[in-house]
Amino acid sequence: MHASSRRTRALRVAAVATAAASSVALLVGCSSAPAEPSGGGSTGDGDKFVIAFQQPLGGQAWRETGLAALQALANQPEYVDKVEVVIVRTNDNDAAAQNAAIQNLIAQGVDAILFDPASSSGADAAIAQATAQGIPVIANGGPYDNDDVYVVSTDWGSAGTIGADWLVENLGDDKNVLVLEGLAGVPLNDGTMPGVIETLEGGGATIVGQGTNGWNEATAQEAAASLLRSNPDVGGVYSFLTGLQGVPEAFAAAGLPFVPVVGGSGYNGEACTLVKYADQGLTGNSVFGQPAIYAKGLEQAVLLLEGTEIEREQYFPPLEITQDNAAEYCLPDEAPNFQLGYNFPGLDITVDEIKQYFQG
Repeated sequence: MHASSRRTRALRVAAVATAAASSVALLVGCSSAPAEPSGGGSTGDGDKFVIAFQQPLGGQAWRETGLAALQALANQPEYVDKVEVVIVRTNDNDAAAQNAAIQNLIAQGVDAILFDPASSSGADAAIAQATAQGIPVIANGGPYDNDDVYVVSTDWGSAGTIGADWLVENLGDDKNVLVLEGLAGVPLNDGTMPGVIETLEGGGATIVGQGTNGWNEATAQEAAASLLRSNPDVGGVYSFLTGLQGVPEAFAAAGLPFVPVVGGSGYNGEACTLVKYADQGLTGNSVFGQPAIYAKGLEQAVLLLEGTEIEREQYFPPLEITQDNAAEYCLPDEAPNFQLGYNFPGLDITVDEIKQYFQG
Protein backbone atom coordinates (compact mmCIF):
# COMPACT_ATOMS: atom_id res chain seq x y z
CA MET A 1 0.00 0.00 0.00
CA HIS A 2 1.46 3.39 -1.03
CA ALA A 3 1.07 6.72 0.79
CA SER A 4 -1.92 7.66 -1.37
CA SER A 5 -3.70 4.46 -0.31
CA ARG A 6 -2.94 5.19 3.32
CA ARG A 7 -4.43 8.66 2.91
CA THR A 8 -7.56 7.05 1.47
CA ARG A 9 -7.77 4.87 4.56
CA ALA A 10 -7.34 7.98 6.72
CA LEU A 11 -10.31 9.61 4.99
CA ARG A 12 -12.36 6.51 5.80
CA VAL A 13 -11.28 6.80 9.43
CA ALA A 14 -12.63 10.35 9.50
CA ALA A 15 -15.81 9.33 7.74
CA VAL A 16 -16.70 6.65 10.28
CA ALA A 17 -15.70 8.66 13.36
CA THR A 18 -19.20 9.92 14.09
CA ALA A 19 -20.84 6.57 13.40
CA ALA A 20 -18.33 4.83 15.64
CA ALA A 21 -18.81 7.14 18.63
CA SER A 22 -21.21 4.83 20.44
CA SER A 23 -18.96 1.84 19.73
CA VAL A 24 -15.98 3.68 21.16
CA ALA A 25 -17.96 4.41 24.31
CA LEU A 26 -18.69 0.68 24.66
CA LEU A 27 -15.01 -0.09 24.14
CA VAL A 28 -13.93 2.20 26.92
CA GLY A 29 -16.49 0.62 29.20
CA CYS A 30 -15.21 -2.93 28.69
CA SER A 31 -11.53 -2.05 28.62
CA SER A 32 -9.03 -1.33 31.34
CA ALA A 33 -7.84 1.53 29.14
CA PRO A 34 -9.13 3.24 25.99
CA ALA A 35 -7.43 2.88 22.64
CA GLU A 36 -3.91 4.23 22.97
CA PRO A 37 -2.14 5.53 19.87
CA SER A 38 1.64 5.19 19.79
CA GLY A 39 4.36 5.03 17.18
CA GLY A 40 4.84 8.76 16.89
CA GLY A 41 1.59 10.16 15.54
CA SER A 42 -2.12 10.69 16.07
CA THR A 43 -4.67 8.06 15.12
CA GLY A 44 -5.47 8.15 11.40
CA ASP A 45 -2.30 9.92 10.18
CA GLY A 46 -2.66 9.69 6.40
CA ASP A 47 1.02 8.85 5.89
CA LYS A 48 1.05 5.86 8.23
CA PHE A 49 -0.41 2.40 8.50
CA VAL A 50 -2.72 2.24 11.52
CA ILE A 51 -2.20 -1.16 13.14
CA ALA A 52 -4.23 -2.15 16.20
CA PHE A 53 -3.47 -4.68 18.90
CA GLN A 54 -6.26 -6.12 21.06
CA GLN A 55 -5.00 -7.53 24.35
CA PRO A 56 -7.52 -9.47 26.53
CA LEU A 57 -5.25 -9.82 29.58
CA GLY A 58 -4.22 -6.22 30.13
CA GLY A 59 -1.73 -5.78 32.93
CA GLN A 60 -0.22 -9.28 32.83
CA ALA A 61 3.58 -8.93 32.74
CA TRP A 62 4.29 -11.24 29.78
CA ARG A 63 1.61 -9.52 27.70
CA GLU A 64 2.69 -6.01 28.71
CA THR A 65 6.31 -6.80 27.83
CA GLY A 66 5.10 -7.96 24.43
CA LEU A 67 3.21 -4.71 23.92
CA ALA A 68 6.29 -2.76 24.99
CA ALA A 69 8.37 -4.69 22.44
CA LEU A 70 5.79 -3.92 19.76
CA GLN A 71 5.88 -0.20 20.59
CA ALA A 72 9.67 -0.22 20.70
CA LEU A 73 9.77 -1.67 17.19
CA ALA A 74 7.15 0.79 15.95
CA ASN A 75 9.38 3.65 17.11
CA GLN A 76 12.57 2.38 15.53
CA PRO A 77 13.82 4.34 12.48
CA GLU A 78 12.67 1.69 10.00
CA TYR A 79 9.06 1.92 11.21
CA VAL A 80 8.43 5.23 12.96
CA ASP A 81 7.48 7.15 9.81
CA LYS A 82 5.12 4.53 8.44
CA VAL A 83 3.45 2.82 11.42
CA GLU A 84 1.04 3.97 14.07
CA VAL A 85 0.03 1.47 16.75
CA VAL A 86 -3.28 1.54 18.61
CA ILE A 87 -3.45 -0.68 21.72
CA VAL A 88 -6.76 -1.73 23.27
CA ARG A 89 -6.78 -3.72 26.49
CA THR A 90 -9.69 -5.70 27.90
CA ASN A 91 -9.76 -7.78 31.08
CA ASP A 92 -10.21 -11.32 32.39
CA ASN A 93 -9.55 -13.02 29.03
CA ASP A 94 -13.16 -12.20 28.13
CA ALA A 95 -13.80 -13.47 24.57
CA ALA A 96 -16.99 -11.42 24.14
CA ALA A 97 -15.20 -8.25 25.21
CA GLN A 98 -12.40 -9.03 22.78
CA ASN A 99 -14.85 -9.54 19.93
CA ALA A 100 -16.56 -6.21 20.71
CA ALA A 101 -13.22 -4.43 20.92
CA ILE A 102 -12.14 -5.76 17.52
CA GLN A 103 -15.47 -4.68 16.02
CA ASN A 104 -14.87 -1.17 17.36
CA LEU A 105 -11.43 -1.12 15.79
CA ILE A 106 -12.95 -2.11 12.46
CA ALA A 107 -15.41 0.78 12.80
CA GLN A 108 -12.49 3.13 13.39
CA GLY A 109 -10.98 2.07 10.07
CA VAL A 110 -7.64 0.60 11.09
CA ASP A 111 -5.45 -0.97 8.42
CA ALA A 112 -4.68 -4.24 10.23
CA ILE A 113 -5.55 -5.93 13.52
CA LEU A 114 -3.34 -8.04 15.76
CA PHE A 115 -4.86 -9.88 18.72
CA ASP A 116 -3.80 -12.41 21.32
CA PRO A 117 -6.76 -14.83 21.27
CA ALA A 118 -8.94 -15.02 24.38
CA SER A 119 -10.50 -18.20 22.97
CA SER A 120 -10.21 -20.40 19.91
CA SER A 121 -13.27 -18.97 18.14
CA GLY A 122 -14.77 -16.13 20.20
CA ALA A 123 -13.80 -13.38 17.77
CA ASP A 124 -15.26 -15.03 14.66
CA ALA A 125 -18.00 -12.42 14.21
CA ALA A 126 -15.48 -9.58 14.24
CA ILE A 127 -13.09 -11.46 11.98
CA ALA A 128 -15.85 -11.98 9.42
CA GLN A 129 -16.46 -8.22 9.41
CA ALA A 130 -12.75 -7.48 9.03
CA THR A 131 -12.40 -9.96 6.18
CA ALA A 132 -15.39 -8.45 4.38
CA GLN A 133 -13.72 -5.02 4.58
CA GLY A 134 -10.29 -6.25 3.52
CA ILE A 135 -8.65 -5.69 6.91
CA PRO A 136 -6.08 -8.42 7.63
CA VAL A 137 -6.22 -10.02 11.08
CA ILE A 138 -3.27 -11.74 12.77
CA ALA A 139 -3.58 -13.98 15.83
CA ASN A 140 -0.40 -12.89 17.55
CA GLY A 141 0.75 -14.87 20.57
CA GLY A 142 -1.48 -17.91 20.43
CA PRO A 143 -3.32 -20.09 17.90
CA TYR A 144 -6.76 -19.32 16.49
CA ASP A 145 -9.04 -21.64 14.54
CA ASN A 146 -10.17 -19.59 11.55
CA ASP A 147 -8.96 -19.84 7.95
CA ASP A 148 -9.24 -16.05 7.49
CA VAL A 149 -6.71 -15.37 10.26
CA TYR A 150 -2.94 -15.27 9.97
CA VAL A 151 -1.06 -16.76 12.92
CA VAL A 152 2.25 -15.49 14.29
CA SER A 153 2.83 -17.40 17.52
CA THR A 154 5.12 -19.42 19.69
CA ASP A 155 4.75 -23.14 19.09
CA TRP A 156 3.05 -23.62 22.45
CA GLY A 157 2.40 -27.31 21.94
CA SER A 158 6.11 -27.78 21.51
CA ALA A 159 6.76 -25.66 24.61
CA GLY A 160 4.64 -28.06 26.63
CA THR A 161 6.18 -31.28 25.39
CA ILE A 162 9.76 -29.95 25.45
CA GLY A 163 9.39 -29.32 29.17
CA ALA A 164 7.66 -32.65 29.78
CA ASP A 165 10.36 -34.53 27.87
CA TRP A 166 13.05 -32.72 29.85
CA LEU A 167 11.43 -33.63 33.16
CA VAL A 168 11.08 -37.30 32.23
CA GLU A 169 14.75 -37.41 31.22
CA ASN A 170 15.86 -35.75 34.46
CA LEU A 171 13.80 -37.73 36.97
CA GLY A 172 15.73 -40.08 39.23
CA ASP A 173 14.36 -43.26 40.73
CA ASP A 174 11.36 -41.37 42.14
CA LYS A 175 8.92 -41.01 39.23
CA ASN A 176 6.14 -39.29 41.22
CA VAL A 177 5.50 -35.77 39.94
CA LEU A 178 3.31 -32.78 40.65
CA VAL A 179 1.66 -30.93 37.74
CA LEU A 180 0.47 -27.32 37.72
CA GLU A 181 -1.45 -26.12 34.67
CA GLY A 182 -1.57 -22.47 33.68
CA LEU A 183 -4.94 -20.78 33.27
CA ALA A 184 -7.86 -23.06 32.40
CA GLY A 185 -10.00 -21.84 29.51
CA VAL A 186 -7.19 -20.13 27.61
CA PRO A 187 -6.57 -21.91 24.27
CA LEU A 188 -2.82 -22.29 24.63
CA ASN A 189 -3.28 -23.89 28.08
CA ASP A 190 -6.17 -26.19 27.20
CA GLY A 191 -4.61 -27.17 23.90
CA THR A 192 -1.23 -27.99 25.44
CA MET A 193 -1.90 -29.73 28.76
CA PRO A 194 -3.31 -33.00 27.33
CA GLY A 195 -0.05 -33.49 25.44
CA VAL A 196 1.93 -32.69 28.57
CA ILE A 197 0.07 -35.32 30.60
CA GLU A 198 0.46 -37.88 27.82
CA THR A 199 4.20 -37.21 27.56
CA LEU A 200 4.78 -37.43 31.30
CA GLU A 201 2.79 -40.62 31.76
CA GLY A 202 4.16 -42.15 28.57
CA GLY A 203 7.66 -41.50 29.91
CA GLY A 204 6.97 -43.43 33.09
CA ALA A 205 6.02 -40.59 35.45
CA THR A 206 3.13 -40.92 37.89
CA ILE A 207 1.13 -37.76 38.53
CA VAL A 208 0.34 -37.70 42.26
CA GLY A 209 -0.98 -34.14 42.56
CA GLN A 210 -2.37 -31.45 40.28
CA GLY A 211 -3.16 -27.76 40.66
CA THR A 212 -2.87 -24.44 38.86
CA ASN A 213 -0.25 -21.73 38.81
CA GLY A 214 -2.54 -19.06 37.31
CA TRP A 215 0.52 -17.89 35.36
CA ASN A 216 1.67 -16.15 38.51
CA GLU A 217 4.81 -17.06 40.48
CA ALA A 218 3.18 -16.37 43.86
CA THR A 219 0.25 -18.61 42.95
CA ALA A 220 2.67 -21.29 41.77
CA GLN A 221 4.47 -21.15 45.12
CA GLU A 222 1.20 -21.39 47.07
CA ALA A 223 -0.08 -24.30 44.94
CA ALA A 224 3.21 -26.18 45.22
CA ALA A 225 3.34 -25.63 48.98
CA SER A 226 -0.18 -26.99 49.37
CA LEU A 227 0.54 -30.08 47.27
CA LEU A 228 3.84 -30.75 49.04
CA ARG A 229 2.09 -31.01 52.39
CA SER A 230 0.39 -34.16 51.09
CA ASN A 231 3.18 -35.29 48.75
CA PRO A 232 6.55 -34.33 50.27
CA ASP A 233 8.49 -37.10 48.52
CA VAL A 234 7.88 -36.22 44.87
CA GLY A 235 10.66 -36.61 42.36
CA GLY A 236 9.82 -33.68 40.08
CA VAL A 237 7.43 -30.84 39.29
CA TYR A 238 5.97 -29.74 35.96
CA SER A 239 4.48 -26.22 35.98
CA PHE A 240 3.23 -24.86 32.64
CA LEU A 241 4.62 -21.46 31.64
CA THR A 242 5.30 -20.30 35.21
CA GLY A 243 6.84 -21.69 38.37
CA LEU A 244 10.61 -22.03 38.23
CA GLN A 245 10.82 -19.28 40.81
CA GLY A 246 7.78 -20.05 42.98
CA VAL A 247 8.07 -23.85 43.07
CA PRO A 248 11.71 -23.97 44.27
CA GLU A 249 10.88 -21.38 46.91
CA ALA A 250 8.10 -23.67 48.14
CA PHE A 251 10.64 -26.50 48.50
CA ALA A 252 13.09 -24.20 50.29
CA ALA A 253 10.40 -22.94 52.69
CA ALA A 254 9.38 -26.53 53.49
CA GLY A 255 12.98 -27.58 54.07
CA LEU A 256 12.75 -30.22 51.34
CA PRO A 257 15.58 -31.15 48.98
CA PHE A 258 15.23 -29.73 45.48
CA VAL A 259 13.92 -31.86 42.63
CA PRO A 260 13.95 -31.13 38.88
CA VAL A 261 11.42 -28.41 38.06
CA VAL A 262 9.95 -27.26 34.76
CA GLY A 263 8.67 -23.68 34.65
CA GLY A 264 8.35 -21.19 31.86
CA SER A 265 7.19 -17.71 32.76
CA GLY A 266 10.49 -16.46 31.42
CA TYR A 267 10.64 -14.02 34.31
CA ASN A 268 14.05 -12.82 35.38
CA GLY A 269 13.28 -14.47 38.73
CA GLU A 270 13.24 -17.93 37.14
CA ALA A 271 16.74 -17.54 35.69
CA CYS A 272 18.04 -15.95 38.88
CA THR A 273 16.48 -18.68 41.06
CA LEU A 274 18.40 -21.29 39.09
CA VAL A 275 21.56 -19.29 39.76
CA LYS A 276 20.66 -18.74 43.44
CA TYR A 277 20.16 -22.42 44.24
CA ALA A 278 22.67 -23.95 41.81
CA ASP A 279 25.07 -24.91 44.59
CA GLN A 280 22.21 -26.61 46.46
CA GLY A 281 21.43 -28.90 43.56
CA LEU A 282 18.47 -27.19 41.87
CA THR A 283 18.02 -28.19 38.24
CA GLY A 284 15.29 -26.84 36.03
CA ASN A 285 14.11 -25.78 32.62
CA SER A 286 12.23 -22.57 31.90
CA VAL A 287 10.54 -23.21 28.56
CA PHE A 288 8.79 -20.08 27.36
CA GLY A 289 7.74 -18.05 24.37
CA GLN A 290 9.30 -14.66 23.79
CA PRO A 291 6.78 -11.91 24.52
CA ALA A 292 8.51 -10.08 21.66
CA ILE A 293 6.43 -12.33 19.39
CA TYR A 294 4.11 -9.29 19.38
CA ALA A 295 6.84 -7.24 17.71
CA LYS A 296 7.33 -10.04 15.20
CA GLY A 297 3.60 -9.83 14.48
CA LEU A 298 3.91 -6.11 13.81
CA GLU A 299 6.79 -6.74 11.43
CA GLN A 300 4.67 -9.26 9.52
CA ALA A 301 1.63 -6.97 9.45
CA VAL A 302 3.69 -4.19 7.88
CA LEU A 303 5.08 -6.56 5.26
CA LEU A 304 1.54 -7.68 4.45
CA LEU A 305 0.24 -4.11 4.13
CA GLU A 306 3.17 -3.23 1.89
CA GLY A 307 2.17 -6.02 -0.47
CA THR A 308 4.54 -8.80 0.55
CA GLU A 309 3.05 -12.27 0.76
CA ILE A 310 3.64 -13.79 4.21
CA GLU A 311 3.15 -17.32 5.48
CA ARG A 312 -0.39 -17.92 6.74
CA GLU A 313 0.79 -19.79 9.85
CA GLN A 314 4.09 -18.99 11.52
CA TYR A 315 5.06 -20.88 14.67
CA PHE A 316 8.36 -20.19 16.42
CA PRO A 317 10.22 -22.46 18.87
CA PRO A 318 10.28 -21.49 22.55
CA LEU A 319 13.36 -20.44 24.46
CA GLU A 320 14.88 -22.65 27.16
CA ILE A 321 16.76 -21.49 30.24
CA THR A 322 18.40 -24.26 32.25
CA GLN A 323 21.04 -24.39 34.95
CA ASP A 324 23.61 -24.46 32.14
CA ASN A 325 22.77 -21.01 30.73
CA ALA A 326 20.83 -19.33 33.55
CA ALA A 327 23.74 -17.05 34.48
CA GLU A 328 23.71 -15.63 30.95
CA TYR A 329 20.04 -14.65 31.25
CA CYS A 330 19.77 -13.59 34.92
CA LEU A 331 19.75 -9.78 35.21
CA PRO A 332 20.67 -9.13 38.86
CA ASP A 333 19.87 -5.41 38.58
CA GLU A 334 16.33 -6.03 37.32
CA ALA A 335 13.21 -7.04 39.27
CA PRO A 336 12.25 -10.73 39.53
CA ASN A 337 9.19 -10.11 37.35
CA PHE A 338 11.18 -8.40 34.60
CA GLN A 339 10.27 -10.41 31.55
CA LEU A 340 13.02 -12.06 29.54
CA GLY A 341 12.44 -12.85 25.87
CA TYR A 342 11.89 -9.12 25.27
CA ASN A 343 13.86 -9.32 22.03
CA PHE A 344 13.28 -11.39 18.90
CA PRO A 345 15.92 -12.53 16.41
CA GLY A 346 16.54 -9.77 13.89
CA LEU A 347 14.59 -7.04 15.70
CA ASP A 348 17.25 -5.71 18.12
CA ILE A 349 15.00 -4.54 20.96
CA THR A 350 16.82 -3.47 24.13
CA VAL A 351 16.09 -3.59 27.86
CA ASP A 352 15.97 0.22 27.96
CA GLU A 353 13.37 0.30 25.19
CA ILE A 354 11.19 -2.19 27.08
CA LYS A 355 11.42 -0.04 30.20
CA GLN A 356 10.41 3.01 28.19
CA TYR A 357 7.19 1.49 26.89
CA PHE A 358 6.28 -1.06 29.57
CA GLN A 359 2.96 -0.46 31.33
CA GLY A 360 2.81 -2.52 34.51
